Amino acid sequence: MAERIKSMSGLDASFLYLEGLGTPMHVGSLLLMTKPRKRGYDFHSALLDLMAERMPAAKVLRRVLQPTPLDLAHPVWVDQSSIDLEEHILKRKLRAPGTDAALHKMVADLHAEQLPRDKPLWRFYVIEGHHSGQPVLYTKIHHALLDGQGGVALAKLMLDLEPRIPPPREQSDAVDEERTRKRDVAQASAKSVFDQFSRLLRAVPETIKIAASGLGDLRNLPERLRDAILVAPKTPFNVQIGAERSFATCSLPLDKVKQLAKANGVSLNDVVLELVGATLRDYLKRRKELPEQPLVVAMPVSLRAEGDGEANNQASMVQCSLATDLADPVERLQSIAAATRGIKDRLATYKHLIPTDYPGLAAPLWATGLSRLWALGRVSERLPPLANVVISNVPGPPIPLFLAGCELQHLYPVSIVTHGLALNFTLHSYRNSLDFGLIASREQVPRLDGLARGLEKALDQLVTALSEQQRA
Repeated sequence: MAERIKSMSGLDASFLYLEGLGTPMHVGSLLLMTKPRKRGYDFHSALLDLMAERMPAAKVLRRVLQPTPLDLAHPVWVDQSSIDLEEHILKRKLRAPGTDAALHKMVADLHAEQLPRDKPLWRFYVIEGHHSGQPVLYTKIHHALLDGQGGVALAKLMLDLEPRIPPPREQSDAVDEERTRKRDVAQASAKSVFDQFSRLLRAVPETIKIAASGLGDLRNLPERLRDAILVAPKTPFNVQIGAERSFATCSLPLDKVKQLAKANGVSLNDVVLELVGATLRDYLKRRKELPEQPLVVAMPVSLRAEGDGEANNQASMVQCSLATDLADPVERLQSIAAATRGIKDRLATYKHLIPTDYPGLAAPLWATGLSRLWALGRVSERLPPLANVVISNVPGPPIPLFLAGCELQHLYPVSIVTHGLALNFTLHSYRNSLDFGLIASREQVPRLDGLARGLEKALDQLVTALSEQQRA
């Protein structure tokens, strides 16, 4: 029994506690595909067959949340040998004519719904009735299970390199009825708390040593810490958010963005940040809400070691200026590139100091309680914001992938918004495309299609400005 129980890190558990804010903490994807030319092919049935075939290796999708006795530690995961796939792979249908706007609205509504905690924390929705006539899939999985890189590892398990239609599954999806003993959960959680405290204590001397070597002359430490932490200006995105969501997508040519980055000695992510900065500058300027101080973005950064495919969270956040106080796209790009180079240097020095775990002694009580107090007190509106928007860039494969026989055409991420951060841009590179998924609180940003189109406009503006600079 004990081998079926997996302890949860503090970072993983924090995404459960943050739902005390009233904001769902799952991430997802919208997949647009082309079905195979096979008579009688049904994507929903093929997906059920595929998942039945892959579930034995997809342990993360068989994990069920189990609270510890009296909530004295982080919850644990209990691995089930089998689950009822019919409860996790569902159907939805768009009303005719099945427009993209209707699809985005359905995804936004589904994404606003929390996952039930008495079952494995994931669901797939096969969406029928799209105007293209092709299969559409929306997926969501709780962030407590994995981060962006962990999601990529899971996708590698589920996706194929060729259009293989899985064989029909055996109709025997018996649900695991083996009960988990409270004694086993208590023992596992007690061991986890002890191990977490032990690791914390063992890490202190090395942490002090690394920190001291990276900090250098301590006499200027307060000034350097002050300069390293950015305070963002107030914007319409830094408010208490509602329960509803809005969603939009945008695809940009990957080769074009790569060429821009290479020709100007910057990274692809620098170009992405400039495009988002230009889009937000234009959006806020038209609304006469553009602050004089540059907007600040929060960017997730992976702390995962190369080759680590563990399904969990190993990430942190860094801040970066979007240089929205600069009107010229080229100057803005150069300013962003200089800022990200400084971030990379600091991250290389302090990466090993960033914790991804903390002891869970009574954490379900105090952490969830703090989250609820944060929401009830509208604290996010009272404190100076540390960021105005979240931007996450997840690299993907340059080759075609297939799911249950369908060829994947686009993969649009669907991420998280929370109080004080009502807007999120997440992008995924796939084949020759940068697929952006924009998610927002509907109350603050009811229509995101304008921002999505703004990314295309910003790319054209940057190309023109760089061409003019070269001719000058």
